[in-house]
Amino acid sequence: MQTVDDTTEQLHTDAGPPGGGSTGVAAEPRKKPSSGRAHTADFVRVLLFAGVVVAHSVNAINTTPDVIRSANLVGTICHLTRYGFVAVTLFVLVLSTRGKPMSPVAFWRRRFGMVVGPYLVWTLLYSLTDHVIIADNPWPTPARFFSDLGQDIVTGEGKYQLYFLLISMQIYLAFPLVSWILDRTAHRPWRVLGVAAVIQLAAFVFYQYLPRPAGPTWTLVYDNLWKTLPMYALFIAIGALAAVHHEAMNEWLRTHAIAVISACGIGTAFSVGAYLLATSPGNVPLQANTPWNPVNLPWFLAGLTLLWMLALVWNARRESGRAMSSKAVSYASFRAFGVFAVHPLILDILGRTGFIGALFGWFPHSAAIRTTLLTAVVLALSLVVVDILLRTPVSKWLTARPRVPVRRPAKPAVATVVQSVPDPQESAAASPAPGH
Repeated sequence: MQTVDDTTEQLHTDAGPPGGGSTGVAAEPRKKPSSGRAHTADFVRVLLFAGVVVAHSVNAINTTPDVIRSANLVGTICHLTRYGFVAVTLFVLVLSTRGKPMSPVAFWRRRFGMVVGPYLVWTLLYSLTDHVIIADNPWPTPARFFSDLGQDIVTGEGKYQLYFLLISMQIYLAFPLVSWILDRTAHRPWRVLGVAAVIQLAAFVFYQYLPRPAGPTWTLVYDNLWKTLPMYALFIAIGALAAVHHEAMNEWLRTHAIAVISACGIGTAFSVGAYLLATSPGNVPLQANTPWNPVNLPWFLAGLTLLWMLALVWNARRESGRAMSSKAVSYASFRAFGVFAVHPLILDILGRTGFIGALFGWFPHSAAIRTTLLTAVVLALSLVVVDILLRTPVSKWLTARPRVPVRRPAKPAVATVVQSVPDPQESAAASPAPGH
């Protein structure tokens, strides 16, 4: 998303070294980052967006007692997406701004311009389509409709995925401060990570174990605090520091790959085991699969690490010409925000038209097939819709991308230049010998 997903071109051209600047950005330029870093971030971003669609498809079709435990385990695993998005957002922001002095006001004007419009448009659209498409959801009075719309805009509850755009806006708002802190602490990464981990773990414990406050005002605040930055502090630090130390980090991951993968396996087993111990077939307590359950933190760290290592392997194959999916990743990355925005609408339509119900008739004994087929259909239809939206005048408001021409412009005629062709033997003789 333009929220999470700054363009590859920015990654290719805008990075620089640590240092001072108006937004905490370095004043002295460094060499441009290699395209590999842009492709690596794109690859991780695409997988995270796919995880969002998987999570919501699982929730839409697996609600019966016989599958609720396994479905919620998948949902718990897919909570990684929100924390991964935050880390990738910071990674991209740091790379695309360091070495490029910019005042906070200029930064905010540019970044908020990318996200505020789509956020408001999609909040309004879902406020309308929820009453048009979802059964048993009658229209409220005009006063109630606009009151609910205003609350949805403030809280990010226009649809279940839109809260992340609020988190993105908070990241943009705080980024000049984050950059300023980063310039002064990037040489002490473990201390920064330690402080961030304490903040995030405290937020997890607060939400997971402490009682809800009494009173409507405190309840309203409490119900929305999980959308604030302390809940993501560790992943903000991870993304920012990974951008500053990307070369050393990538090399360390390659050198210690076996040990890292083993540690990730242990962390994953711990979180999955804790979930299984807290649940039983047909019985999944609410607290067992919350996104802020502290026992899931090892998985969130392990999952993000494994995704990044997979992206490094893929990028190495891409650079050697062996990866066949480079164009597919670029295609998906460009449409990622649009799919993020539109896929709940696709799910609502599929539910209203009876497709989701029909899957139970076609595959009554296989939740895995039902879920896989639904996810594939949602992804395919979302991509079709996004491709249509990209070719409309309102593309920027709906997909956070500039409009794509319906037809490619004709290539200008190239004038023919007649020149003498040198003798190949003369050219070879004139060329320097290898090694000279």
